[in-house]
Amino acid sequence: MRPKFKRFNNLKPEDINFDFHIHTNQTDGLSSPEEIIKKAISLKLKAIAFTEHVDKNSDWFDNFKKRIDALKKNKNIRIFLGVEAKANDFNGGLDATPDMVTKSDIVIGTVHRYPNGKGGLIPLNKIKNLGQDKAAETEFRIALGLLKNKNLDILGHPFGVYSKFFKKFQQSYIEKLISESLICNTAIEINTYYVSLLGLLERKKFFTLLRKINPYISIGSDAHHRDEIAYNFNILKKGIIQ
Repeated sequence: MRPKFKRFNNLKPEDINFDFHIHTNQTDGLSSPEEIIKKAISLKLKAIAFTEHVDKNSDWFDNFKKRIDALKKNKNIRIFLGVEAKANDFNGGLDATPDMVTKSDIVIGTVHRYPNGKGGLIPLNKIKNLGQDKAAETEFRIALGLLKNKNLDILGHPFGVYSKFFKKFQQSYIEKLISESLICNTAIEINTYYVSLLGLLERKKFFTLLRKINPYISIGSDAHHRDEIAYNFNILKKGIIQ
């Protein structure tokens, strides 16, 4: 069963009680699902989602699903199975099989690399060479394509890759993405890891846009270790009450 998302202006600080972007040692995380659940319960979270990085060759997915399905029996916290699938192109293509998408409670689409125009992807360490204007335009086009994918529940860490290399807050592009997410009935993720990379002024601009457009919201820490669950959720709580 897929979760229901609240719109930004309906959120209260006490609603910041779930983390829908968590990785385990099944992929590039360091903690087991069991360790994650134990920590989340100690933090008094009401729900979590295991959203492993997948691609079309992730042959471990079905076994992982069985493991998480068994853990869903825990009565102290609600558990979802999700995937984080990267965009393959500018048209909303996801690097995940239809079977993975169907079997997941939550599908997060993210920009992890930029297409090179030759059927491949630009290496991460080469993105800065594009310059901030070209990189911003490219990431916007990829994210906009993702929002057209009807299988998507969440647009994950919008402008996350760009923010690793450039400090300028792309207000116009981000405003367009948030507006489009509302039209497409897709949740925008407030990824507290990436939001914490923004300066205070840029962070205020982001929350101002969320308040103005009032999209559906998902919250995720992008945790790769149990101690990173609910990372910097206080930033979001402050942003809500401003």
